[in-house]
Amino acid sequence: MIKTNKMESKIPLVFLFSAWYPTELKPLLGNFVQNHAKAISKFAQVVVIHPYEDTEYAQKQEFTFDAIIRKNFAEIGIRYKGIRNKGYFGKLIRFFRVRKAYKKMIQLEIEQFGKPDICHVNILTRASFPALWLKRKYKIPFIITEHWTRYLPEDNSFKGFFRKKITQYVVKQAAAVTTVSSQLKEAMQSHRLHNANYHIVPNVVDTALFQPSIVEKKKKNILHVSSLDDRQKNFSGILRIINNLAKKRTDFVLNVVHDRDNSAYIPFIEENNLQDFVVFHGQKSGKELVKHFNEADFFVLFSNFETQGLVLMESFACGKPVIATRTGGVLDIVNQSNGILVTPKNEDELLDSILYMLAHHQDYDSVAIHNYAVENFSENAVGKMFFEIYQSSLNCK
Repeated sequence: MIKTNKMESKIPLVFLFSAWYPTELKPLLGNFVQNHAKAISKFAQVVVIHPYEDTEYAQKQEFTFDAIIRKNFAEIGIRYKGIRNKGYFGKLIRFFRVRKAYKKMIQLEIEQFGKPDICHVNILTRASFPALWLKRKYKIPFIITEHWTRYLPEDNSFKGFFRKKITQYVVKQAAAVTTVSSQLKEAMQSHRLHNANYHIVPNVVDTALFQPSIVEKKKKNILHVSSLDDRQKNFSGILRIINNLAKKRTDFVLNVVHDRDNSAYIPFIEENNLQDFVVFHGQKSGKELVKHFNEADFFVLFSNFETQGLVLMESFACGKPVIATRTGGVLDIVNQSNGILVTPKNEDELLDSILYMLAHHQDYDSVAIHNYAVENFSENAVGKMFFEIYQSSLNCK
């Protein structure tokens, strides 16, 4: 591991723990948490500590470490042998391996950076255990940031008596809780996850990377970016709309960027001769993803539920209007100036909205949409929000 001295500046030192975080094995998992961490590093020194399992782990060591250290921002990955058993016994072994990995790395990072001023837990509940340990041992406060849709009534996967009781305890112990939308906050509170200091802090977009640029194209370009998970994203619904749309006009293409297998949708496309209307591009990131947003005339998200929708904010940063469903945190960010809201699962409403947007996308103010993203979702804007929450939490210590 790279040896680094604690910085001399007076900015807070934050240990950040997250159940989801990008790794070599899963480069997109929890990328929104990584974006938050980058934003926070503009105002504080951030040390991310993230154990992750590898079912193909063949090393003799119990753990292997990888560290990426930049100014004010260190990412420490701890790879451990994965558990193939998905039953209770497997979960128990995984819990103890993760616990041991956290303790070992926290001790090493305290030696290198010093004790943190505050801890930041992302994605409950497992990642809260090291923060609870540090609070008990050193009286270090922690805050929680939650992104998970499991609390939303449309998802309804937050179940289990002991899971709920442990999570309720953890939330009560936190100095503050942030959610990416008011709807997620309300959903958590409906499960008796009570805390006196809830705050809404949105996802963050790298507005220096996601910027508008003019791209010439022959056809109208519709963009969709997602995991293609029908339960949440309802991609099948979009395909049915495209099939109906192709019977009305032929001057468009739906470009699909995705990080999951798309083979389940190929038969429908072939049966309806949609090969010229739907193009899959696989997983894209960075400048390649920005290029797809800038080639688009507008973006479509037909989700059954969302906590917020990072892809919507990326579209805004590129100055593109959106069509999205009235659900979760989408309601907080989409309005008449930057897009159209439709009812989840209402395919007639979506078809009408796409037809309208094909004719009127150029009427939206691209510069104003981009500026809206900078003012609300940029690294500076979001990083400052977290910094103020840290200050408040430390003052109440």
